[in-house]
Amino acid sequence: MTFSILHISDLHQNLQDEIPPEWLLDRFESDFERFKDSDPAIPLPAICIVTGDIVYGVGPTAADAAVELERQYDQAHDLLVGLCDRFFGGDREKVILLPGNHDIDYSQVIQSGSYLPIPKSPRDKSKLVQELFAPNSALRWSWSKLQFFRIVEATTYGKRLNQFARMYERFYQGKRKYSLDPSLQYAVFDFPHLSFSLIALNSCHQNDPMNRAGAIHANALQAACRALSSPSRAGWCLGASWHHDVTGGAGHEDFLDAAFLQLLVEAGATIGFHGHRHRADCIDQKNRLGTNPRTMAVVAAGTLCAGPTNLTPGVPRGYNVVELDTQKLKGRVHAREMINQLQNLPIWGPSSFVDTNKSYVDFELSPPLNKRPAMLDLQQIRECAAEQFGQKKWQGVIEAVGEYADDPIARRFYVEALSELGDNALTILSLANPRSIAEAVILGSAILENGEKLQIQRFLTLELVRGSTDASLNEIRTRLKRKI
Repeated sequence: MTFSILHISDLHQNLQDEIPPEWLLDRFESDFERFKDSDPAIPLPAICIVTGDIVYGVGPTAADAAVELERQYDQAHDLLVGLCDRFFGGDREKVILLPGNHDIDYSQVIQSGSYLPIPKSPRDKSKLVQELFAPNSALRWSWSKLQFFRIVEATTYGKRLNQFARMYERFYQGKRKYSLDPSLQYAVFDFPHLSFSLIALNSCHQNDPMNRAGAIHANALQAACRALSSPSRAGWCLGASWHHDVTGGAGHEDFLDAAFLQLLVEAGATIGFHGHRHRADCIDQKNRLGTNPRTMAVVAAGTLCAGPTNLTPGVPRGYNVVELDTQKLKGRVHAREMINQLQNLPIWGPSSFVDTNKSYVDFELSPPLNKRPAMLDLQQIRECAAEQFGQKKWQGVIEAVGEYADDPIARRFYVEALSELGDNALTILSLANPRSIAEAVILGSAILENGEKLQIQRFLTLELVRGSTDASLNEIRTRLKRKI
């Protein structure tokens, strides 16, 4: 299976020089049209990963901070919906969202506690410093105020991703919700048709503007690893995504400790996606495990919309297209970058990796930990169809069965769902060659209501229809003959 992933990150925009969402989408479309003529050619993306910093954010003392933050999320929502509608057929599940540090509501952080005066006693100062560096500390240090800050209301602090959660639920139209419980802040996105599964993690656990280090809640990471290791995903290519960079230089605290990658490797993940760095990169063979070494390629995306003051010097805005070949176990990151100088009207073109001096870099994929049992997909399709049928989600049954409509068990759910759904055009297309009298009756009824002359004639020539003695089918046949 070969497919590609649109990897964008850091959508936050400069508040004085914003990029119109429609322009971004138009420029994506223009760049995608050039993909087939690129050297090498770039396949059009099948899914999209957005690795955080959906909005720029607002300072706690800004005028009308709540109004401005809501405006930013509304604009981001419209951009993401437009992206989904234009390039992914309106299927919101094909666009994976997760939060970044800019998505935190700073005002909620300030409301959760208070600033502390610096004590005069050296002993008291020492106690505060020890508390500051203690694990899971509720104490912060504000460099802008040169004061300590203590979180008192944990519930209020926990709401600092509330605006993101609201936009998240709105984008997924209520089908997905984002928990404010840090232990539940992960999501699983399965793509059976691609034999690919992705975990979306929150690397902003205990993160805020006074505590910039990235972290993932241990329980969320454990649950995500269990999900990746599930037998239902055996044989698939497995990935993970988060926001923070996993490589930090001397004096840097604004990154995520890479030790967690070892757990993902052990769970079978072979590729990771993140943002935050504001430049494209691919670190191959990041972690190894056991006597049979496994690798994990970690791909960083540039910033899509950050303003000039947030860009890495000399590095323009950009995004990635990550190409995966799960049969040959190979991957390729194609980097795209802004090639003009108008900050509010970017145009995209090929970028260049320092390591290769090319617009792409290749990497290897570790094979799945376990082979996929031959009947597993069919079993899951049957179970999913039965679940959707029990909930009377007829469209869900049809989508679940898909290419397995030839299986006798799955087909029973499929045919009954078509009958209940009442979409005559879909029924005529799906049951063009009925396999039973019951299917012929459903097909004939649909043609009777909305069929064209050629469809009527074809139906009447079917051997199953011509030779039938079934009363219901004969009645349909008689009425169709009158319409010719």
